[in-house]
Amino acid sequence: MPDTTIAKNRSVAWWGRRALSSGQHGRWSIGPLDLWLLHGPKEWQMVTERPRDPADATLAVDVPCAGGFPADAKDLLRFAGATADVKPELRVALADRPMVSRPQNPFYVPAQGQVTLYLSSPVWVQVHLGDAMVQEFPVYTPSDTWFGPSTVNGELCYATRTQARLELADVPERPHRVVTPLTVVNKAPDALFLERVNLPVPRLSVYADDHNRLWTPAVRMEREADRDMAAMKIDSTPPAAASGAQRIAEPREIGGRHLMVRAFSALFQ
Repeated sequence: MPDTTIAKNRSVAWWGRRALSSGQHGRWSIGPLDLWLLHGPKEWQMVTERPRDPADATLAVDVPCAGGFPADAKDLLRFAGATADVKPELRVALADRPMVSRPQNPFYVPAQGQVTLYLSSPVWVQVHLGDAMVQEFPVYTPSDTWFGPSTVNGELCYATRTQARLELADVPERPHRVVTPLTVVNKAPDALFLERVNLPVPRLSVYADDHNRLWTPAVRMEREADRDMAAMKIDSTPPAAASGAQRIAEPREIGGRHLMVRAFSALFQ
């Protein structure tokens, strides 16, 4: 029987391993992304398109599907050499650079105050044939941004379309975005104007809860006297709100759970 899931079903996992026999197509629709795979007699073929807005919440898995590639498909990729019985697998990953988020409306965190934000980051899709990863790409391509006080002192990041909500209930559930609870603690003697937050997502793992909503561990950033720098701590477990969560992806960058990061509003625009 085909493994078909319509867009209204939010409980399906689009990631994981699925079987395609020779001659069969599979189609995955994940937010703005459509992905097709064909199991040919001696090769695999893949087509990707992004026909929808990055905020779209479409979710559909049709493996195998009745139709083939779209008639106007471009950028077809071919992979030869995999064994005949290999099962394609989609995996979840986070971005390869930090993500810069802006609160819906900037606000002040008073001296000795703290606040918890809910950030969401777009995922990257990794396509595996057996043990080999053959392609990796974002569900959509986020814009580049520079985060730092000058063109020399700083780093190239992605700008995400998240609104940095203060209530989890206000964060839309989308199959291609990962939620991070971020607690900002202002230990400095002056107020912190929170207009941009730089989250080093390559350091974070990914969890899926029992409804297949994606999460990272909770993160805590403590600002001392320095305006931009913060001590960051990453929890070792999934957030409390992620019921029944299972770890499905490791961090891109391996390191300690405690580090110093340039986290808050930088002067250079």
